[in-house]
Amino acid sequence: TSLTIVSDMTSRCNTEIMKVSLRNFKTLSNAGGLLDDSFDTKENALMAVRWGFAVLVIVSHSFPLGHYHGGSEVFSFAPYEDLGGLAVAGFFVLSGFLITRSYQSSKSVWSFLWKRFLRIMPAFWLSLLLVAFVFGPIAWVHEHQHLTGYFTFGTDSPWRYIKVNFFLTINQWNIHGLLGATPFAKTSHALAWNGSLWTLIYEARCYILVAILGALGLLRHRWTVIALTILFYGVMILNSVTPPVSAMNPNGMIQVFPAWVPNAQANLFFLFFLGSCFALFSDRIVMSDKWGLAAIIGCGVFVRYGGWQEIGFPLFAYSLMWFTTRVNLSWFEKFGDPSYGTYVLAFPIQMMLAEFGYSDFGKFDGPIGMIEFMVLSVVLSTLAGYFSWHILEKHALKFKNGVRHLGTRQNASSVSA
Repeated sequence: TSLTIVSDMTSRCNTEIMKVSLRNFKTLSNAGGLLDDSFDTKENALMAVRWGFAVLVIVSHSFPLGHYHGGSEVFSFAPYEDLGGLAVAGFFVLSGFLITRSYQSSKSVWSFLWKRFLRIMPAFWLSLLLVAFVFGPIAWVHEHQHLTGYFTFGTDSPWRYIKVNFFLTINQWNIHGLLGATPFAKTSHALAWNGSLWTLIYEARCYILVAILGALGLLRHRWTVIALTILFYGVMILNSVTPPVSAMNPNGMIQVFPAWVPNAQANLFFLFFLGSCFALFSDRIVMSDKWGLAAIIGCGVFVRYGGWQEIGFPLFAYSLMWFTTRVNLSWFEKFGDPSYGTYVLAFPIQMMLAEFGYSDFGKFDGPIGMIEFMVLSVVLSTLAGYFSWHILEKHALKFKNGVRHLGTRQNASSVSA
């Protein structure tokens, strides 16, 4: 009887596991469906993948911040590309897709911009405040054994750190010369409290471009967006082979776009609008399982043999859209969305670990120490991401339809926002 009961329980467990597996991959059987039909706003892998990209950034930053592998990432896989770069590329593709859909569902350009403001700025400001008034003072006391002098005014004060970084462009990276004993101070990079924030200004500029295209009615003429994407692609390719014009190189490549779209960051705009094209042409793009797997294999080929940006980027975008559409990881959303908070708070958390000796220079030395540094960084940063979401971000999103709608029940999902 006992064996029968155990056998019955095992059978039921296996059945439930199979149900969960089928539920997670149920769309895989619908091979060849259009993106418009395949994408489900509630059952997808978007949030889990974005958090996964934040984790990749943490792993990538662990090498210079903890001084592992000589301070250089061991996972560099293409010229000037590594796990962090791959993650940023993925962020911009998914952002282009979601932000364009957000514009399409917005009542007006101003409604769209307001929602984008609420999504990006509160957690960004939280990261500035935590560095200036929590992490900074702790590091100051750790280095000076007192707090005297920290809250003074000056060119590298915490007050100026907030002021000059307030609108996403980072003009001050450090405060009072802190963190000088950390491994990151020994690298060639500018010593920074939060080196991840540099991408946000370009993200915001992509939002503004979408708003301008929408206001001009060009998003309805979607082939114009294809043309813009191709233009960004061309600048990206030219920038990779031609040095910029300078006094030493007067025949170099001139700035193609207005200064706020630098040639060197044309790749980010290309990736964003590549994602935008997926949103605009979702009624024509086929999400085929064979093509998705072929795109993943293609990415590996072009990473190995060259052509990562030229051909790998489009293949990466397709494989990413295929995976997030076909695989259902919506269970990850059960406890909220930690992805953005994890991204903007991870770097200062890792710097604090290094400041207190939890790096290759101290308690976490060697290969085992590297794993400990990475795991602790991911855990603490993810907890910080959930803190940011539940304390701030989801409440800010309640205002996305205006103050008058606060009395109604709203879904604060970052995907729908």
